[in-house]
Amino acid sequence: MTGRSPAAVFVLSQATPLRGMERAAADTVAALQADGLDVSLHALVTRPRTGRVGRLLDLAASFAAARRLVRQPGPPLVLVGIWVGLRVLPFRRPCDREVVAWEHSLTRERRAALRSFDAVARLVLPLYARRARRVVAVSAAVATALAEQPGVGGRVVVVANPVGKDPLTGTGRREPAPVPAGGRLLAVGGLEPLKNPELALEALVMVPGAHLDVAGGGARLPALRRRAEELGVAGRVTWHGHTDRVPELLDACDAVIHTSRSETFGYALLEAAGAHRPVVAVATEQARHLIPSLVPGTTTAADAAALAAAVRAVLAAPPPVAEFAAADAARERAYGREALVAGWRAVLDPGEPGSRGLRAP
Repeated sequence: MTGRSPAAVFVLSQATPLRGMERAAADTVAALQADGLDVSLHALVTRPRTGRVGRLLDLAASFAAARRLVRQPGPPLVLVGIWVGLRVLPFRRPCDREVVAWEHSLTRERRAALRSFDAVARLVLPLYARRARRVVAVSAAVATALAEQPGVGGRVVVVANPVGKDPLTGTGRREPAPVPAGGRLLAVGGLEPLKNPELALEALVMVPGAHLDVAGGGARLPALRRRAEELGVAGRVTWHGHTDRVPELLDACDAVIHTSRSETFGYALLEAAGAHRPVVAVATEQARHLIPSLVPGTTTAADAAALAAAVRAVLAAPPPVAEFAAADAARERAYGREALVAGWRAVLDPGEPGSRGLRAP
């Protein structure tokens, strides 16, 4: 060991809102600070503006802020996500401070589904290879995609995001029991093409009597409401938009369905497992990694009939208590504070034992 406390500045594109990777960064920094590491959060844009013009002004400001930050002396920068990498790495010179890329978004499935994202990846991944000391992936699915980039694979390590061992506040664990008819389903995620919310509506047609709560918003909400009307399930769907009531909705549901075409980490799946609610998910690479050993439930093809059949099966015969208990223990080993701190110490301190070839779930 080097005898000093590793230091770093974790860089966000903007200070608010804290969702997804921003939330993961805040939780990670808090855990590392509690363990004595000299780490902090820094946002390139502290007060995001609204509207199209405001967003363009923020974008320009973030590039200017990134250039200043990387050329100031100081501890290494941890770039939280590919979009921060796009802002910072073009400006980094060999004499500037060290950089660690922390990748949350990249999967082969996401690149295949979104041409715009693939274009950004083609710009940033070569910069990871040339200008980042290490590249941290949040999951095995992300690491697999990174490893395909020449010059990146050899420096990729996997450090999972922190996941609490207890259910979300406001959600209670329930002993699994068959649901004889209907049931209450929950889908959590933005209403965007990659999340594929139409599939949940189409499957609902084939799960008689079931009610679907959708926690997530987006510009496609009016179109999805019309689609629910066309399918004859509008009366069995409640649209909650962006909401802080996810713990309450999770507490009320019998199962969680997840239809995303790409999953990089799987917070919604892990939170369902923490509440002992079974999950039925489209079989993305990360979903297959999580289910059933870490998240009790099943994966299925991205097909309405297959999804509906899997939902009916899980409602009729949910995973037993022992399977949830085993998954609880597995998640604690994989995502507990000890694993998180050891992983980041190894990343930030090149002299830390185990800093080479580090792997985590």
